[in-house]
Amino acid sequence: MSAPAGRSLKVVRVVTRGPVFVCLVCLCLADFLLRACLRRFEADSRPQVLQRWNKRLLAQIAVQVSVFGPVPAHGLIVSNHLSYLDIMILSAVADCVFVSKNEVKWWPLVGWIAQLSGTVFVDRGRPSQTNLRQQAMQERLKAGVRVALFPEGTSTDSRELLPFRSSLFEAAVAAGSPITAAYLSYQLAEGDGDPVTDVCYWGDMTLVPHFIKLLTKSYVKATVRFSDAPKLFTDRKQAAVEMQKEVADLENAAKGALPRENQEAFTPSTL
Repeated sequence: MSAPAGRSLKVVRVVTRGPVFVCLVCLCLADFLLRACLRRFEADSRPQVLQRWNKRLLAQIAVQVSVFGPVPAHGLIVSNHLSYLDIMILSAVADCVFVSKNEVKWWPLVGWIAQLSGTVFVDRGRPSQTNLRQQAMQERLKAGVRVALFPEGTSTDSRELLPFRSSLFEAAVAAGSPITAAYLSYQLAEGDGDPVTDVCYWGDMTLVPHFIKLLTKSYVKATVRFSDAPKLFTDRKQAAVEMQKEVADLENAAKGALPRENQEAFTPSTL
């Protein structure tokens, strides 16, 4: 394909994918607002509603998801953090609620959806709110809801796994909930860019230009690897250390292992 033709195709992808994606986000918000007004979350939980919409959103931007290992039935999921796509992918694979930094609460559309979907927000500047955060996480875990968090505390370029924050494990330890490790990774088609800069979102990157570049890709292959069995802990520091090691082991397996027999693949047509 010639360079001008390639550029034209990228423009077409942005024009056709972008507006529909935004419309889907707006419809997702409207769905949550309507259910909240009608008090219909008893029959259809927030994580399940969020899961359905994230499947549609991922399909719209041609993100293909493969899953290795058993999806945990309940408890806490801890994962490395590479991109804003991580939340959509984990939600689509394992309907869950998230623990997020407080700033997300005020993002247009996305922040409102996060609040309505049951996200637990962490305000690092207000340690006095720690007990409320722990209580909210424990309530969700004890109710059998999957809770997902990124214990590195920030997204990275995938080259290094940062230390896990032990305070984020306190609720699961106190609730006696199992903790499962997960590892996320991304690939692009050959010659279609570098996932480190074009999919991973880190450092001083700006959201809108980064997302527009993502829309130009022919597809994104995302892989989620879960550890074989969840673990129980009685000490949050031990939990942080051991779960970081499990995520690192999954990373090593991702970089050198053959596909496992229990792989379950999701494509844009089936996700």
